[in-house]
Amino acid sequence: MKRNIVIILTVIVLIVSVWLAFKNISHDGAFTKWSHSTAGIEHFENGKAFYLGYYFRWEGIGSPTLEKIEFIKNDGEIVAKEDDEFQINSFIKTDGFGAVDEEYVISEGINDELLPVKGFNVDQDFHLVLRVKLKDVDVSNDIKMIRITYKKFGVTQFQNISFDDGIIKDK
Repeated sequence: MKRNIVIILTVIVLIVSVWLAFKNISHDGAFTKWSHSTAGIEHFENGKAFYLGYYFRWEGIGSPTLEKIEFIKNDGEIVAKEDDEFQINSFIKTDGFGAVDEEYVISEGINDELLPVKGFNVDQDFHLVLRVKLKDVDVSNDIKMIRITYKKFGVTQFQNISFDDGIIKDK
């Protein structure tokens, strides 16, 4: 009887230990934004789109797979696909990217190098590229934060990253 109790307790301790180790490993790591781009309001005149690049690094155990990027405005609202102020599309580029207009992106064929966010496996540093189109010239409700949703070891997680300077400079 004592032997069975010892075996059961040992199995329970092992199961709990493995579960805690998996939980700690799957939640270890963070994205770091190493660069920030902004664009003057004049770049968005006449409904033109502008592309902005942000350099990111993953630091942690494992290689996360990106699910989606959400943009949070100063008022706390998430930018929707049919937003009154912004239209933002996000892409991934594995090498350098700055801030350029849409005509340049198309003429240089850069748009062919842009990868979708969903399903991108982060195994190296990358650039998050935003295609931004303003629908309203009032930039008082700029982007203050992004939320990166990703999966690592089958566990869905998210991280909020500050965009203190926003993406639009009013002057």
